[in-house]
Amino acid sequence: MRCLVVVFLASCCSCLCAQITEPPPSALLDAGHCLAADHRDWLDIAAEKPYELELGLVSANKSDSGSEKPLYLIEFTTPTHTQGFAFVFLSRGKDPHRDLLLQFRTRFHQTDDGSQQVNLIDPPLGGVGTQDEILAAIRKVGFHTWKVPVATLQNHSGSVHCDTADAEM
Repeated sequence: MRCLVVVFLASCCSCLCAQITEPPPSALLDAGHCLAADHRDWLDIAAEKPYELELGLVSANKSDSGSEKPLYLIEFTTPTHTQGFAFVFLSRGKDPHRDLLLQFRTRFHQTDDGSQQVNLIDPPLGGVGTQDEILAAIRKVGFHTWKVPVATLQNHSGSVHCDTADAEM
């Protein structure tokens, strides 16, 4: 019985520590740069002074390459992925020239009642559909994340143009 518990705990730890070993996609670095280099300090870098951030990315696939498509950057602020922020961008273009428009920023947390339900703490305007899309992106990222040094995001040399839909988000 003890052996089963040890094996179970070891497998849980390996799942929790599972990072993607390939380099982060350019869209993640572009969106992270928009947040890290902006004077509004979207990632709370000035106060927290983290060395690296744990980020995940979900990008909607649309067939029309010229149209805007949503891009979800998920920042996990706890090692167990129970809290964090979801940033929703509209993305136009692709490498090497991408335009990113930050639409929403919302905090989320996972309930600790065993149900693993994710809730938005400050849901954005846009209705239930928008909130469901954000929640689906958070769930889809799961533990498929990259740990990216803050300096990499701040100094990212991609050709990205960043803007926000609302300066007071």
